[in-house]
Amino acid sequence: MKILLIQPPIQDFYQTSIRTQPIGLAYLAASLRSQGHEVEILDCQTGKGRSIPVPDELSYLHEFYPFTDRSPFKLYGGYYHFGMGWDEIRQRIDASKAEVFGISSSFTPYHQEALEISRIVKQGDSQRIVVMGGAHVSCDPEGVLENPSVDYAVLGEGELRFPALLEALKTQKREVLGEIDGLGYRVNGRVTINALRHFIHDLDALAPPARDLFDWRRYRGPKQTYTMIITSRGCPHQCAYCSSHLHMGAAFRVRSPEKILKEMADCHDRYGIHHFDLEDDNFTFDQERAKELMKRIIETFGERRLELTAMNGISFASLDGELLELMRRAGFHTVNLSFVSTATSLKKQMGRPTADIDFGETLKKVEQAGLRTIAYAIFGMPGQTIGDMVDTTIYLMKRKVLLGPSIYYPTPGTPLFERCKAEGILPPTPLQWRSSAFPIETREFDRLDLVTLFRLTRVINFVKGKINHEEIEEGITWKDLFQVVTEKTRGLGLGEGQYRMGKDLNPSYQNEKAAWPILLLLFFRERSFFGLVRDHGGRISIMRIKSAKRVLDRFFERAWSEPIVLSQTG
Repeated sequence: MKILLIQPPIQDFYQTSIRTQPIGLAYLAASLRSQGHEVEILDCQTGKGRSIPVPDELSYLHEFYPFTDRSPFKLYGGYYHFGMGWDEIRQRIDASKAEVFGISSSFTPYHQEALEISRIVKQGDSQRIVVMGGAHVSCDPEGVLENPSVDYAVLGEGELRFPALLEALKTQKREVLGEIDGLGYRVNGRVTINALRHFIHDLDALAPPARDLFDWRRYRGPKQTYTMIITSRGCPHQCAYCSSHLHMGAAFRVRSPEKILKEMADCHDRYGIHHFDLEDDNFTFDQERAKELMKRIIETFGERRLELTAMNGISFASLDGELLELMRRAGFHTVNLSFVSTATSLKKQMGRPTADIDFGETLKKVEQAGLRTIAYAIFGMPGQTIGDMVDTTIYLMKRKVLLGPSIYYPTPGTPLFERCKAEGILPPTPLQWRSSAFPIETREFDRLDLVTLFRLTRVINFVKGKINHEEIEEGITWKDLFQVVTEKTRGLGLGEGQYRMGKDLNPSYQNEKAAWPILLLLFFRERSFFGLVRDHGGRISIMRIKSAKRVLDRFFERAWSEPIVLSQTG
């Protein structure tokens, strides 16, 4: 059979383009080809984004995202369709002459884009077969099959289930469908979901991803072509907000170093790839295994000849000095650490694993290894308070890390999603369940509080960057920084109430990059954020940005005399 595997485009305020390579579809394609099927991959997320109107369901975000802001602290500049347009997708689908279409739906907020693909497929020919898989499908298979344009739902890993489904369709033995675990379908109009019981334990038995189906011109990072690689599957932790165990299971399963190195060498030799992003659910769960893999990479490719990343995040509790040193030698420059919060009680509620070591101790070892750190905190979870989130922000501000704020988004099938439903705080439409929509409001915090915290981390990271470039003194406090920016803007006539909305900037500050001292001075004085707007004549003026004063008051109350530390070692 001829099969077209499709990664839909997405519509949002931003896209992390370096993490869009559809490695899951490449694994699936390899499995299908091994069974004699003809397969193509259509990655609709490639290409530049184009501006589109903000959906009505997200119109409340206009006051939080002033698209005209040109300041260093701006958030998003618009709402975009990232990837191919619908007309081009329709043409590519028709030209494929495929009989079966496998559509990936990985994230709940983007499920509508996946459904639009299925609608286009059926619109061209209602006899075409649509199979949908991905993380969202594993979380809500019943909801997926409520849409008539989806014929089958594949839960969990698709490498064995999809070929089994195709065999049943080929032989027209529909009774076999009931024997395929993790498969959803309709019988006489009623949705049937076979329980997901099995995961693939022998990962080495899988064919390597069919990367030859990728258009490599479309997968370049800032400097070079990259690819994702998976060395293990599954995460035993089952945190209350995470759905990975629903899709990939809770059992930690690994590939042999030999298979991993052969795949990396093949990528290196065939495609000239030097940058590998390890997309494991929990790469360092088995610390000794991770060490052995790093040693083998060093032996095979040499020290620091590759660039390695793990953008999916690493648990800080599973790192020690030896592993960090090996990671540096193998090619890591930065480690992305999952920190979550300083609130111990909250982490316990969320089912986070108990760490035997302090986060600060891990950071010392990271610094000793000569690695940079991005530390991810989660804001906006039920059970959090403004105080918790401010304290977490200050804690990371005082350490050699770049702050990575993650806004909680509810995922079906997880305990925290059910809590949101039970407490009546779940927004009415999945379109609003995305991080950029700041979906959850509770009695403890509202959406403006979260936007303010999010923007505050931008300000802190900006100041850390100035420290890195030695424009600001290392360890400066906010109190001292207030004096610095006051001095920098002295002589400009910056009295109270000046330089507000619509006020033109002094000619010496008619450059977005040069205006930061004024923006920080106003930030200090008025406990509010300010942005920059350029008119049709090219003149820049200042605009006030809506901010939660109670968040900033609390922040300055606790952080005024605390040091701001640079974000990188060396």
